[in-house]
Amino acid sequence: MLTSASLGPDDSITLYENPYTALEKLQDASKDKEIESSGDVNGVDWRKYEPPAALRKAPTIKSQILLDIVFSSIENVKSRVEEEERLLKEAAEEDERRTAEEKQKAKGKEPYLPVIVPTKDSPAESSSSNINTRRTVASSTTSDFLLSASNDLVAKAEKRRRFGLRNIFQRSPEGGETSAAGRSREALRHKLETKILSFDAKSTDPKTEEAIAVLRKLKLLKTVDVDELVECVSCLDDIPTKDTVKVSCHSYCRDCFARLVSAAVQNEQQWPPRCCLNQIPFKTVLKNIPDDLKKTFHERSSEWEIPISERVYCYAPDCGIWIRPGKISLAKRQACCERNHVTCTICRGQAHGNNDCPQDHDLNLTNLLAEEEGWKHCISCHALVEHKEACQHMTCRCGAEFCYVCGLQWRTCGCTMEQLRAIKEAAKSRREQRLLDEQADAEELREILAQINEFERQEALRLVAQRLEQERLEQERWRAEVEERLRLEEIRRQDVEIKYRQLQDLLDDLHELQHVMADSKQEDDARDLATEAELEKKRLEEKHQAERKELDSLVLVRLKAREDQYEKEYAARVHLERQLEDDYLEQLREFWSGKDGGDERIETSMQPLRQRMDSAYQSWQRWRDDQLAHYRDGLEDERTAKEDFMYSSSKRLDAAHLDKETELARRIVAEKQWIREVMLERGRLLGEMEIRETEDDADSLYGLELDE
Repeated sequence: MLTSASLGPDDSITLYENPYTALEKLQDASKDKEIESSGDVNGVDWRKYEPPAALRKAPTIKSQILLDIVFSSIENVKSRVEEEERLLKEAAEEDERRTAEEKQKAKGKEPYLPVIVPTKDSPAESSSSNINTRRTVASSTTSDFLLSASNDLVAKAEKRRRFGLRNIFQRSPEGGETSAAGRSREALRHKLETKILSFDAKSTDPKTEEAIAVLRKLKLLKTVDVDELVECVSCLDDIPTKDTVKVSCHSYCRDCFARLVSAAVQNEQQWPPRCCLNQIPFKTVLKNIPDDLKKTFHERSSEWEIPISERVYCYAPDCGIWIRPGKISLAKRQACCERNHVTCTICRGQAHGNNDCPQDHDLNLTNLLAEEEGWKHCISCHALVEHKEACQHMTCRCGAEFCYVCGLQWRTCGCTMEQLRAIKEAAKSRREQRLLDEQADAEELREILAQINEFERQEALRLVAQRLEQERLEQERWRAEVEERLRLEEIRRQDVEIKYRQLQDLLDDLHELQHVMADSKQEDDARDLATEAELEKKRLEEKHQAERKELDSLVLVRLKAREDQYEKEYAARVHLERQLEDDYLEQLREFWSGKDGGDERIETSMQPLRQRMDSAYQSWQRWRDDQLAHYRDGLEDERTAKEDFMYSSSKRLDAAHLDKETELARRIVAEKQWIREVMLERGRLLGEMEIRETEDDADSLYGLELDE
């Protein structure tokens, strides 16, 4: 392999041609190829076929550049083919549109002109009269046209208005409607009916009466009939109108409506009662439910109107009922249910009696502050009391009197003012210490912030100096780098030319290999197709032989079954005839018993019966033979039809294989054209890549930012 170290600065000029010239040759060849490949190749449109799989195989290529070219070339050709097909389709559509417009223009009618009958007047009078006649006819034609157009517009507007009213007030059962549409429709209908019922029949305008009559005729208004049957939307039963519960969008029978409300009061997720996501007014609910359900409804309404975070339920597991707000003591933080279970409103557990709730965080913070300030609790109501002035005798707002020093009931202890002052001094010292601690923490925080600000200022100065030094060093390095790149650019161009010449050689070797793989694949496909045809013919012949054997055995079985059936019929007939003969013989014997010549008479009487029976048997035999012959002929006809079907299936198989061979031949032609197009695209991509690598990298020589 040639390298830049083994070449001089001018060696590349003599070794290789100019890449621009090579690219121009490739582009010219591509244009010529596009002109040649714009139509079908040997009657085959190669653009309708997929490229051969061999074009995607590059076992000998390790270069990523060539791998990218190999795969992108196929996509580029596909994109070009799609664009060409799109342009051809647009051109065809444009031609069809123009042809249609020309045909429409050719079929256009001549404008209507009034026929003017000339008179025998003078030419001047004739011409003036003709002009006046044209004006009169034109003006009358224009006015008639405008009048007819206005009448048409009025008629269309009236028709549209009536159709709109029908759409509003008449619902199609096939199409259905939404709940909002149904509610709006019923509201408009109700408003219209209320307005019409409010009219006074005596003072009503005749036009208004006519309009109301038209509305009733068009069935846009409905008269309420108490005996009219309405379908319940829940159980689908027809019930009288007077027994229905009408909500905003549908009607219910009273039982279904009560079940709807019962389900709502049993599950909060279904509250409040709804129909088609529309809330049913409470007034309607209370008017149409039983008294026991009303009580439950009122209870659920009172309970579920309160946010769930503010509700209080009994802590007892066997109780757990909701506690009404009137049973909750905000002062004691306690709630009492109907079964006298006392619940803490803070932790929702059992009440703590006179003790505080351990989960009352606000109270805990208050107790800490009270301990620091020296506040005391009232011995009666446990309220916090702060001493301001006077003696240790404290009187709470609840009336309890106690000692502020020891907290006992007043006049039951011997505490002195010195002890009270000691308590207040201790609280004052704790308060002052807390303030001092807070001031110390604040001072320490200020010092830390000042140190941080000073550190940030020093760091900013250091970073500015460091940046200036780095810029100076970067400028010097940039100048050295530019000089070095200028020196290496000539060597790089030589290396680029050598590299792409080697890539072109590798690409040519790959093209030869792909040609061989494509030809081998096509030969394998042809051989596989022939083998498949032979195998399918063999399988079909074996299938036909098996079907023939099965048909022969089936014919024998069916014929034997029919013969057995006739044999059974014959056995039954013989049994019956023998029974008849025995019965007749027994009757004859009874009749001729004890008479002279009875045996001869019996034998004589039996002869006609036996002859008739023999004649009937012979007739039945002839009928059986005819039936078997007809049945055998039918089976032979079925065999012939099967043979015809087998013959036609063989012919269809031959035709299918012939179509496959033809399609394979067309695909081979298309794949060869694909190979030519893709290989030409690869040469073009490699030439463009060489120029781009030669020129684009040189543009970065004079940039301010260089690669490390």
